[in-house]
Amino acid sequence: MAIHTDWLQRYVDNVRTYLPARLREDAGNELYSDLQDQRDELEASLGRAPMESDILRLLQRKGHPMAVAAGYQPRRTLVSEPLFPLYLQVLKWTLLVIATVSAIGAVGALYTDEHPKLLSAAVGWLAGLYEGGIHAFAWVTLVFYLAGEGFSYRKVFANWNPRTMPNVIDHGRRIKRFDSSVEFVVTLLTMAWLNDVWLVPGTGEHSSLVLSAELSALLPWLNIALGASVLMSLYKLFSPFWTRSRLLSDAALNIYWLVMLAFLLSLNTPFSLEWRSGEVWQPSQGSWQVAVGIVIAITAWDLLENIRSLLRARSETGVERQV
Repeated sequence: MAIHTDWLQRYVDNVRTYLPARLREDAGNELYSDLQDQRDELEASLGRAPMESDILRLLQRKGHPMAVAAGYQPRRTLVSEPLFPLYLQVLKWTLLVIATVSAIGAVGALYTDEHPKLLSAAVGWLAGLYEGGIHAFAWVTLVFYLAGEGFSYRKVFANWNPRTMPNVIDHGRRIKRFDSSVEFVVTLLTMAWLNDVWLVPGTGEHSSLVLSAELSALLPWLNIALGASVLMSLYKLFSPFWTRSRLLSDAALNIYWLVMLAFLLSLNTPFSLEWRSGEVWQPSQGSWQVAVGIVIAITAWDLLENIRSLLRARSETGVERQV
């Protein structure tokens, strides 16, 4: 029975990932109750407890989680109801790709411009994102409108296998895309700044960033942490829900960051900005330690949340095994 309960709950959690927040709890509870009733009916018709293969066939007949989620949402006109959750996912991914590519272009323009201006770059990025977003919305909507006219969701998801469902934890609660977006932008710009790809606008074209010998020695290890953080934030943007493997990966990355931050906290005068005129600016020891201390607190809190989610998922699994 434990395996059956796990598959039913996994199915419900996957459906929840395609639902808006206002529907997620009620629709999930309703679906889980309906699945339990169907399992009981299956058990009565078989004259025995359903095996795992029986439960998987039941879920396959029920349909892909994305298509089931469509049934709990208001009816749309341009895009067919069964395809609407998939339409939203593709539209979001397309907009994220456009935003990422245009952001990289804006950062590159700042680096090559003799007089970099952050405000102008931000306005240009938003204008490009708006224009690209309008075109993406039009083309994606057109494609899904035509697909909805010619195909049904049963054809689209005909070969769906319930075993491919990710083991979503925390009952399908979404990762906030705003948080992932901020994490992506901050880590990407920090990586560009540390590697002298981009100077903070306003420091002038005659300035240069000079790292201390200790920070230069740590730079390859920091690049690993920053690169992994950029990839993790993108992963969370494209697929905004937690699984155990993702939580373990995120926890490992946070631990790695805490080790790096401990080294950074001990540095004295880690970097300086130098102008050709001979002027030099460098952070004071106190302000540097305060800044690193804040990042340590944020990272430690994120790690604590990882551990709490893992423990909560483990306790939920333990309860299922007792059923």
